[in-house]
Amino acid sequence: MDTIWNISKAAFDEVCLAQPKYKALVWLIEQAILAGTLPDQKKLPAQRLLADQLMITHGTVTRAYDLLEKKGLVSAKLGAGTYVNLPSSARTNTLSHQTDDIDSQAKSSVKEYDFASSMQPMLGQQMLMKNALSELAQDLVAVTQIMTYSPQGVAKHKRVFTDWLASKKIKIETNDIVFTQGAQQGIYTCLQILTKENDCVLHEELAYPGFFRAVDANRVTPLGVPMTPEGLDLAVLEEYCQQYKPKLLYITPNMQNPTNIQYSHAQLERIVMLSREYGFYIVEDDVNYCLPENWRLPLQQQAPDRVFYLSSLSKYVAGGLRVAYSLVPKEWQPAFNANIHSQCWMVSTLNFELATRFLTSERFMHNQSLLEGEMRYRQKAFTTMAEKYRLTTRCGGLNVWLCLPNDINVNQFNVFLLSNNVKVRTADLFRHPASSTTTMGLNALRISLGGFNTRSDFEEGIAEFEGALVQFNSQQDVVI
Repeated sequence: MDTIWNISKAAFDEVCLAQPKYKALVWLIEQAILAGTLPDQKKLPAQRLLADQLMITHGTVTRAYDLLEKKGLVSAKLGAGTYVNLPSSARTNTLSHQTDDIDSQAKSSVKEYDFASSMQPMLGQQMLMKNALSELAQDLVAVTQIMTYSPQGVAKHKRVFTDWLASKKIKIETNDIVFTQGAQQGIYTCLQILTKENDCVLHEELAYPGFFRAVDANRVTPLGVPMTPEGLDLAVLEEYCQQYKPKLLYITPNMQNPTNIQYSHAQLERIVMLSREYGFYIVEDDVNYCLPENWRLPLQQQAPDRVFYLSSLSKYVAGGLRVAYSLVPKEWQPAFNANIHSQCWMVSTLNFELATRFLTSERFMHNQSLLEGEMRYRQKAFTTMAEKYRLTTRCGGLNVWLCLPNDINVNQFNVFLLSNNVKVRTADLFRHPASSTTTMGLNALRISLGGFNTRSDFEEGIAEFEGALVQFNSQQDVVI
């Protein structure tokens, strides 16, 4: 049962640039466990040996191993060392995945590289949920409470979220927050209460496709506003306001989806002024993951009477949890709550109970630190590769907006990537089918960086993407 697994000193030093040494060691071991490199019951390296190898103190290794044990990933055996000790469910999933891998290899050696799904890599969120479920199972009072109808949400959950938002310098009253089953329900609800059939609604020229689905379901008319490097084209926005009298404007100002444009402060101030002048409301979608150095206070904090602020944990923890929240202007809170009530009676209090149990914990903050470091690394790795071929990129959170030169046709390149089992998203997928010809160049791809749970899989994916790019370019002089 002795270990044959070793940690690269270079990899360790790189991770240490973003976090303390003991947390860097924990992250590397977690990655190895999740990837199956360190399977269940495999022995970890001896602490003193590992300390010497990485040129750190014995105490640093001890602290890392203790944290791994608290997270339920390893167990120490007196006199024998420390061993991977996965929960039975994780062990089953690992074995299942290994069996699936063997079956897949038997059928085909094809492997897909997912640069299409905008999601965060799993860097220990499973353990956040496991610990929250374990804690809840021991709390019969809380179990009883979440089994009771709570159409307006459980008060203690709202207090936890209010305090958490306050730590992000978002100041609200507890009653201003409304829980929803994902931000998509928030979008749909805003359209339901602010518009009627055939009303006009404004949106960024390229935008989140889920907004278009909600638009079509509510039978309103979408009007795409062209984008500039600072955000919306304000001249066109005002022209549309005068001509069409829109009821709302949907924007993603912190990290625009899909282009990663971040609105300027002057832009946002002008949009609020136009909102007051022409009577439309602003739906501010802040779901997209944003690195701390890029994240800014919501526009809602400047104009709480004009802005519906939508956000969630989907891009930070897990989309399947369906934990989202809206900050709603006071005059619209009764209508917003009533509409949620008519759609689903109430959101699942179980999901929010679990979220409140990890949201302010050290485990959650550690997980977010891992995510920050990993996304910085992935952004740099992809842009470095793109710059070798003089491709223009704009990074933002989990995604990269990749503008292609005129000699590369985006649709042909996408087909070629698919033939090499590389999946991406083309720019036209973020445009409403009824839109008129766009002024923004559509010769671009949205590259999502979070679809790989391990660093090695991500690096393999970049290599495949680069190889396909080189091969595609070499064939461009062939006329079919």
